[in-house]
Amino acid sequence: MPDLFTIRDAREDDLPTLNAYNYQEGMDAFPSVENIRVAVNADGDIVGYLRLAFSPEGVAHVNPVVTYPTWRGFGVGRALMEEALARHGELRFVARGASVGFYERLGYRRIPWEDVCLDVAEDCRICQLVDECNPVPMGKKLGE
Repeated sequence: MPDLFTIRDAREDDLPTLNAYNYQEGMDAFPSVENIRVAVNADGDIVGYLRLAFSPEGVAHVNPVVTYPTWRGFGVGRALMEEALARHGELRFVARGASVGFYERLGYRRIPWEDVCLDVAEDCRICQLVDECNPVPMGKKLGE
């Protein structure tokens, strides 16, 4: 299925689309396209994206990964996660509870909250949807 889309760095002209997706998902707007990779279809339309934040130790934290609803089930989220893991060697993130099974199938495991970058974990602490979301910290190193 990777032939259905390609992954590239986000560009400044992608920002309005990314922020519209964020709004639909109940998230804040991105101030810039720094550390964002996008999946685009053959028409150049964004069908998913992944943004990374880095801990003071340099560990990559996914914050967030989003697949456009009509593209779910086509491997977009998986491809974005696999590419980020290959590029950075380790990924950590906080999964929405309903997504934990998806990430476990990709080989991610639950990790302690203290292993998640404070800035990423703080998003969950202040989120109004935390009870509905049921967040779970997860991580994986390349080769696990």
